[in-house]
Amino acid sequence: MQALQIGAVVCAFISLLLLLIALGSDYWLANALNNTGLWKYCVNVGPIYSCSSYGMNVEDFLQATRAFMFLGMIAGAVSCIGLCGTFIGLQLGSISKAKASAIASFVAALCVLIAMATFTGSLGTEASYGWSFGLGWASFPLFLITGGLAFRLNAAATE
Repeated sequence: MQALQIGAVVCAFISLLLLLIALGSDYWLANALNNTGLWKYCVNVGPIYSCSSYGMNVEDFLQATRAFMFLGMIAGAVSCIGLCGTFIGLQLGSISKAKASAIASFVAALCVLIAMATFTGSLGTEASYGWSFGLGWASFPLFLITGGLAFRLNAAATE
């Protein structure tokens, strides 16, 4: 059971870390001349590299992506904190911390899936996606795995 706890916590931490890096970085779309993130865009013209924020004129798909990524981040943090709390034997009400963490992980996965699908669907296959976009998609299955491990941890604790 100790190995399952450690595995769930490590998986939760890695998935949350990937999500945070994707959320904060500016390489969702990238090519040789510019790169774009959720918060700003950067242009590289010769020796000049300048970045600007979007300001108030932000497209709806970008707002939706931001919102669902934030919701996923909050749910992922709840999951990670709850799984860390399984090492301390405290019970919070009638639901176990492992079960609450599993539910939070699945909610985080759903939010990330909606965010990434919205971003992908709005731009189509013509876009040149960057590494931040890849990290966002990588966090989705890791949250699913975290949820599965947390549910298994809950089942092992009740046996």
